Amino acid sequence: MAQRELDILADARVTLNDTSDVPRWSTERLLGFLSDAQEDMCKSIPLLTHKSVINTVPGQEEYNLPEGSMYLISASSAGIALPIIPYDMIERDNPDWDDDTSSVLSAVIVNALSQQVIRPYPLVSVSKPIKIRYQVLPVRLGYDSVTKDTIEELTISDMWDSGLKQYIIGMAFLDYGDESSIARSQMAMSLYNNEYSKAMKLSKSSFSKVRRTTGFQGKVAHLRGGLDGSSCFGFRS
Repeated sequence: MAQRELDILADARVTLNDTSDVPRWSTERLLGFLSDAQEDMCKSIPLLTHKSVINTVPGQEEYNLPEGSMYLISASSAGIALPIIPYDMIERDNPDWDDDTSSVLSAVIVNALSQQVIRPYPLVSVSKPIKIRYQVLPVRLGYDSVTKDTIEELTISDMWDSGLKQYIIGMAFLDYGDESSIARSQMAMSLYNNEYSKAMKLSKSSFSKVRRTTGFQGKVAHLRGGLDGSSCFGFRS
């Protein structure tokens, strides 16, 4: 087990008063809480992102994001950022949008609730590479009961280790079920939520310059008038 995971579990055991030779919580159980904590932070916050390139094919409408992706964070083509637009928005502004063709990409269309499939817009008459960044979930921390060691290691930044520890403590105290333990669990989860909120705030700041029109920044921009002052749906071949 990496020293980082050992340190987090050891710190959590001190708060849990679980430092005896026969601990109440097994290492495997606490590692499960640790893995849950990392996954919980990464579900709504892009703490882990990967990059890839999608090469469009003339006439092909839809493309799958790489396996394991959750949400599309950003996209660009020929060095120009592409707005990420939900289907309902473009259909409201241009009911015939799916008939548009061009040699230049202007946006990426997504289902705001499920972004594993994207649609470059408009249909291109020549092949175009699209550089994408997408959010992923971490691999769960497996545990080998024979070697007594983890199979995987934490992948998010260690700046969030304090929050991960509080999540472990909060979930572990729930095992007791008494009023005092529940109160201590709630306090630990409140501290975890503080770290979660910090991560969310930082992620919004980090991606604030990304030209994105889904709900990630809490608002949807109206694209009438286009990106260069022209009609945003009037494309030139």
